Formats: sequence, structure tokens, C-alpha cells
Amino acid sequence: MSDDALSPVIVAKKTIEAENMASFELIPAEGGELPAFTAGAHVDVSIPGGLVRQYSLINSESERHRYVIGVWKDANSRGGSKALFQQVNEGDRLAVGMPRNRFAVPRDTKRALLFARGIGATPILSIADHLKAKNIPFEFHYLFAGGSPGSFKSTIEASAFAANTTFYFEATEPRLNAANLLGDRPDDTHLFLCGVDWWLDPIIASAQQKGFGVNRIHVERFTGKAPPPLLDKVFEVKIASTGKVIKIPGDRSVSTAMEEAGVKIPTSCEQGACGTCKVKVLEGEVDHRDKRLKPEEKEQGWFLACVSRAKGDLLVLDL
Repeated sequence: MSDDALSPVIVAKKTIEAENMASFELIPAEGGELPAFTAGAHVDVSIPGGLVRQYSLINSESERHRYVIGVWKDANSRGGSKALFQQVNEGDRLAVGMPRNRFAVPRDTKRALLFARGIGATPILSIADHLKAKNIPFEFHYLFAGGSPGSFKSTIEASAFAANTTFYFEATEPRLNAANLLGDRPDDTHLFLCGVDWWLDPIIASAQQKGFGVNRIHVERFTGKAPPPLLDKVFEVKIASTGKVIKIPGDRSVSTAMEEAGVKIPTSCEQGACGTCKVKVLEGEVDHRDKRLKPEEKEQGWFLACVSRAKGDLLVLDL
């Protein structure tokens, strides 16, 4: 199966994990096995209304008979999560893409510290299962979001890594004090974090202050609905293969303006966090505004078309 192919699946089980969170167990619609995945991976899910969204796989990477995803019914949903939560039920058919992983556990990991808040637990659950299966020492510190106390608690308590997990509630003692937990860690400790930006960034800053290098900090971000576009610099993009030039207005992203002009770039989060719209720039200076690309990727010419723009008047894209 190619990377762009979709596998038909059936919703075997839908579980309400909290007031605004649900998990979906997806099994092959035609029997057999689903493509293998590694801990921390996600899949594209084709959902009602023709939308495609990305969801982390929360079950064990050893399982081939099912995928399990977790969904947060965001009040600011752009349609995907809300449709899954409200409209999709057991027995319904969906389609999923090939698993992809930008949050993988490095092979040389000897010990780990895991942090998650709310729906951020979803990729961390499979990572915790992986570490436990490999007998790699770790701690999992999970903060329930204010509106979703108890989310995935029963799943964690029934898991092999329950004893490695500490739960926290917002505004309730004991508090999750990340700075204290990050202190006095061996130099080979890897840090895995997932949550919303405003919660993640202080923890990352604290980890860096305590000597965690960028190669030992692994982050997956979940962000809310993107704000309305502001009036920005107008520029042009040129498609290298055809010579077609497309004007990018100040109130349109590159990906949106190109799609309106008939050139489709795959997108998902549309907030510069997932990396689906990664495109190589052959000429021109990029104004990077994403939260995903590593410095070396930017140096190699990559940019994310859903948020980043041009500093000059033209970008030539390798399309």
C-alpha cells in the first residue's frame, strides 16, 4: 500500500473517556491486519464531510488487528473532531492512511521522563507501552485538563505501565511541578512531552535550563483553532515543474491560495504543527512561522505552506 492509500476500517468500539473526549477502536473492514506502526505514530483519518484529520495511535505498537485513536471535542473545532465525537458510532465505516511517526522513541533511549496534559496523553500512551515492553526505566506524569478530569484513567490503570504513572488534577494538590521533576536527572534521560503550547513551552524552557539538550527533548503539540488571518505581505510562488506563478494575498496562506488556484498541497492541522504540508523551496527566503521543522530542515530548504511565508517577493517551490 502506498503512503497515500487509505485502508477501510470499522469502528468496533467507541468509549467516552471524559466529558469531551472519546476513544475509537478501529479494525480492518475487510479482515486481515493493519499496517504496522511504531510508538508515537499517527494516522490520517477520513471522516464524515470529506475531512481528513490526524490522530495519534494510543494502543500498543505490537498490535496489528486494530488502531485506537483518542479524540477531543474541541469547542473551536474546525469540524473534524466534532464530527467524529458527535456523528461517528460503533459499526460505522471510516478510512485511515499509512501510519507516520514524527514523535518516535530514539533507539538509544536508556531512560525517559514523560509529561502530558489532557488529550496530549494520546501519543504518550503508546510510548509508555513501548518503554515498558523494552524494560526501559521511565516516569509518566499526566495532568488532567480542567474540563476532562479522569480522561484515559481507566485505560492507564489497566495497562502494564500503571505503576509508572502519576496523575494530577489542575488546581488540586499535589501539583505537577515540572521544574522539580526535571532536576537531578541522568544525562542520558530523554524527555517526551505532549499538550498545548502555553503548557509545553515553560516545561521545555525549564528542561533546557537544567541541561536537557535539544536531542533529548521530544515534543508533540496540540493547538487550538488558528486565529483569523491578518493582513500580511503579498508575494508570489512559482511551481518549478510548470512555471505557473500564483499570487499569495495577505489574507491567505500559501496552501489555501494555491488550492484556490488549482494546486493542492496536502494539509491537516493548518497551524504549522503537524508537518503534512512540508514543501521544499528552491529559491527565495522563507519567513518560517511553524512549530514543527528542525533547524536542519529549514537549512535544507523545507517550509510549511500552511503558515510560513516569503520574506521577499517570490518563492520557487519544488513541485
